[in-house]
Amino acid sequence: MALFPRALLFSYKNLKYCTKFCNKESKNVHSIFILNLEPDELLLESIQNFVREKGIKNGCIVSGIGTLKKLVYHRVTTVEPNPTNEFLEVQGPIELSSMQGLVVDFQPHIHFVASDLKSTYSGHLENGSIVLYLAEVLILKLDDINLKRIPDEKGISFINLLQE
Repeated sequence: MALFPRALLFSYKNLKYCTKFCNKESKNVHSIFILNLEPDELLLESIQNFVREKGIKNGCIVSGIGTLKKLVYHRVTTVEPNPTNEFLEVQGPIELSSMQGLVVDFQPHIHFVASDLKSTYSGHLENGSIVLYLAEVLILKLDDINLKRIPDEKGISFINLLQE
């Protein structure tokens, strides 16, 4: 397997979409999925289940919005070579204003920006976040692209495009 540089460019064409309620995947290079989540569904766990169910081994979380009754996340609190993470939980109502990330080998890695009436929050989404009214997530499936996270000498896992 040959590795390509960290900066990756992808092209896509002839996009078709699919919602949770239909199954019209594109026969071209990529497919778009829209996941609609309802009250009391777990946000990250639902995305994890969805990517496995739909066979989205590699993809992009292009957009995510919604409302949460509970937000669970972590953020980096140091600038040291080995980062220290702080794990936080916030109770709602919370507006999920932005969510994006990657799916590599069926594992979503998602960052977000959200706010309540007092503060704004951002960081890495964790298990346990609960939808209040709705959440909408758009996922671009990267067909025929083999991605893998490979740790560097410091243990930081970077995404690499593998050529078979």
